[in-house]
Order: sequence, then C-alpha cells, then structure tokens
Amino acid sequence: MDLHDRLLVQLSTRDVYDARTLGGQPQSGLVFTGQAAHDAVRMVRRQGYAGPVLADRRRYAGSGRVSGTAGLSAHWIADQVEARVTIPLTDSGYIGRNDTRALRTILDQASRWDDVVAVLPLHADWLGPDLPALTAAIAGYGGPVALVAEDAASGARPEAFRLGLPLLSAGPEALGALAHGAPWAAVGVREVLRHLYPEHPPADGGWRRGGARSALVPERLAFVPVERLPEGPCPCAACHGRPLRRLAGAGELEVNTHNVTVLHRLHARMSRARHRRHWWDERLGAPPHHVEAAGDRVARPGVQAGGGAGLAGPEEP
Repeated sequence: MDLHDRLLVQLSTRDVYDARTLGGQPQSGLVFTGQAAHDAVRMVRRQGYAGPVLADRRRYAGSGRVSGTAGLSAHWIADQVEARVTIPLTDSGYIGRNDTRALRTILDQASRWDDVVAVLPLHADWLGPDLPALTAAIAGYGGPVALVAEDAASGARPEAFRLGLPLLSAGPEALGALAHGAPWAAVGVREVLRHLYPEHPPADGGWRRGGARSALVPERLAFVPVERLPEGPCPCAACHGRPLRRLAGAGELEVNTHNVTVLHRLHARMSRARHRRHWWDERLGAPPHHVEAAGDRVARPGVQAGGGAGLAGPEEP
C-alpha cells in the first residue's frame, strides 16, 4: 500500500468502529493511537479496510511521557508487522530541549530495522534555534522519519510543515507539509490528537482537553469550538449546504465526518494546483471570514520557519 501523498486521519483506539467512515476518502488512511493501536489495526484489516494504516504508540505525550532515552521496543515493531500496518512506527519517547542524547538514541536504535519510520516527538526549540542540529541528525540517519511538533509554552506551534517531512498529531498544517513535499501527514480527529502539549503548560494556555468538539472552518483553515461556529452554509459533501452552526448539536462522528470531508476536499484542490506551495501560501493569506477567534490556526505569511512564533495555539475555551 502506497503512502505517497496521503492525508491520514489520526484516531484513538476507541474510534475503531468509526474508522472506515473517517478513513474512506480518496487519498486517505488511518493512524491508530495508543498502546493497543496494533489491535485496532488488526480489527480494521479483518473488516476489509484496504487503505494505509499506521500505529502510533504515543509514549511521548501526557504527564507520564517517556523520555527518548528509554529505548525502542522490538516487540512493538513485530506486533505492527503482524497486524499488517503499512509501515511500522517506532514507539519513541519525548525529545526534550537540547536533549541530543534522546534524539541520537531514537535514530541509532531505529537504524536496526529496515523499512521502519523513526518517530521524532520534539520540543519546540528543535524547530527553532536547534533546527540546524535536527536537520543534520536526520540527514545523517538517512532513513524515514516522522515529526511530532510540540506546542511552545506560549501556545504557538513551530512551522514543522516547512521541512516537508511527515507529521503525526497535526492540525491543518498537515496540508502544508504535503504542499512542501512530505509523502504523508496525519490530522487528529480531536484536539488532543492534533497537538503535543507541553508537559507543564501555563495555567492560562487555553488548551481544551478531553471531549471538546471542534469543526473545521475552511475559510480560515481553523478548527473552531462547535459553540463558536459561524452561521454560513457549508458546501461540503457531509453538510450539503446546511448551516455550519448546526454541528453544535451534532454528535462527534458527524462533526469529524465534516472535518475529514473538508480536509480531503482541500487536499484534492491542492493536488490539482500547479504550484502546491503557492496554493498553500494563498490559503494562509486568505482574509478571515466570519470567525474572530479560533483554535488550531495556521501561521500567516511573514512568520519565518523556526522563528518561535509559528502555528497558533489550540481551540479557545
């Protein structure tokens, strides 16, 4: 199964019964998340899902996150292969600020396997002042990698999409990664799967955890809390011209179906563009319509890559 130019949907294992619906768009695929992700892969394969499927153990997230120095598990790789993932992902721990030992540990151990993606969950500084060291390490490794970009303490997100490498746990910037040449990227179906939060975020960081629902407003490339959606109609195939605000009373599956439908509509438009980066830059520069405050916003033109003020923070409370 080819991962080329795929916009994947990243889900929890509890979403397994909705997975075929959410991953059914052309050029889509699935990323299951968590310790039992390989079991979810096995289940959708038994159900006949033929698209690309990955498994991200996500040991790098949360208050109990594991350091990248903890090492990689051969059993995790073997379980993924047995479950018939498209390509195995390492069960990497977190790579903290200036933690070159963690970065080297992951890359050195990942090199023991052929056709395995080394997952690099990065402190925001690795995509800012430490970017030269990161790119040199990746170039020296020579194998496939995927990035998970942590939000800065300010709520900003580094512009990891500009590196043209696969992204996990991303928001709309997954489209930017594809526009910059990434072979694939994954968008989370809910807020917690669209971000890697700092281990100790500030009290006023504004992060919406848990079951908060957000819908994608295409004019802004923004995931907006459903209670703050605009009145205007949505032309996507899931909404059929009905007001976007109706999603405030919809269930999570209906909201997520709207989200993946809009994302893949945008992806199809980008695929037809003569210059993908120009298309992406035009999307970033689109004037705001309807929404005054939104989360998961992408950076506006003029913000330099790695400058520390890239992608804005998550949905506002």
